[in-house]
Amino acid sequence: MTETPTQHHSQEERRIGRPGPGARPRSYRTEAVVLRSFNEGEADRVLIILTPALGRVRVRVRGARRVTSRLGGHVDVLNHANLSLALGHRSDVVTGAESIESFGQLKADLDRLATAIYLAEVAYALVPEDAPHPVAFSVLLGALRSLDAGASIAVVTHHTELRLLDDAGYMPELHRCLGCGKEIEQGNHRFAPSLGGVVCTSCRVGHGRLLPLSIDALKVLRHFARSQLEQASALSLPTGLSRELEAVLASALHEVLEREMRTSAFVDHLRRLKERAAAAGR
Repeated sequence: MTETPTQHHSQEERRIGRPGPGARPRSYRTEAVVLRSFNEGEADRVLIILTPALGRVRVRVRGARRVTSRLGGHVDVLNHANLSLALGHRSDVVTGAESIESFGQLKADLDRLATAIYLAEVAYALVPEDAPHPVAFSVLLGALRSLDAGASIAVVTHHTELRLLDDAGYMPELHRCLGCGKEIEQGNHRFAPSLGGVVCTSCRVGHGRLLPLSIDALKVLRHFARSQLEQASALSLPTGLSRELEAVLASALHEVLEREMRTSAFVDHLRRLKERAAAAGR
C-alpha cells in the first residue's frame, strides 16, 4: 500500500516527537536538558532545552517564578527532566515537568558548575534549532553525570568538546596531513585551526595560525575520538597537557563558531584564582 504524503508526514512527526504545523495535536512529551533560562513578563520563564529527538528548542513555562509554581524547581538550568508540552503560536508551553536528575553535587562545586555551564553553551552553539541531535544530547548528559560523580574536569571538558564537534560535523582531522594528504608522522605535525586538523611540518598553510601539538596531545585526541567518556575517564591529564588540549580545542571551536565561548573566560578566571590561592598557601 502506497503512503500518501499526509500519512508519511504523520509517521515522521510521531518518530521525532514534536508534531509539525499540519498535524497540530495539543501536546507531546520529551526528555530534555535545560541549557539556558531567562525571565519574561511578570512571572514566566523562557527555557532553551536540548532534547534527543528535537534538538535545541525554545519553550515557555508560565508562572514559573511564582512561589506557588509546581514547575519552577523542576526546570532549573542543567536539570535533566521529562517535560510535557502544549503547542504554542510562537513557542511551545511546558504544562508538566518532572526532574530526573538535578546534579546537586555538580552544582555545589563552583569549578564543576562553571564547567557544566560552559559545556551547555558549547552544545547550544553547535546544535541547530529544531533539528534532531540525539548524540549531542547523550554526550552532554553523560558529561553532566560524570562531573556530578567527581570525574576529572579536564577529561570531561576536552572529551565533550571533541565529541560535540564531531556530532556537528566538525571532527578535526587527526591522522592525515590536510596539506599533502600523507599519514602524519608522530613528532612531525602541527595543528591548523583554519584547515580543521593536523598538517605536517613540510606543508605550508596559506592562512591562519599554526599551533604546536605534542605527540601526547595527539594521542589523547585520537583516544577521545574513538572512546566513550567512561573509557576516556581512566586517563590522568597533567596540567601542561590539559592546557595544550584546551588551546587546540578552543581554536577549533572558534574557527567553527567564529566567536569565543563567553563562559570559557569565566572558567579560566576561576582556575587562575584557584592557582593563586594554592600558591599563596604554600
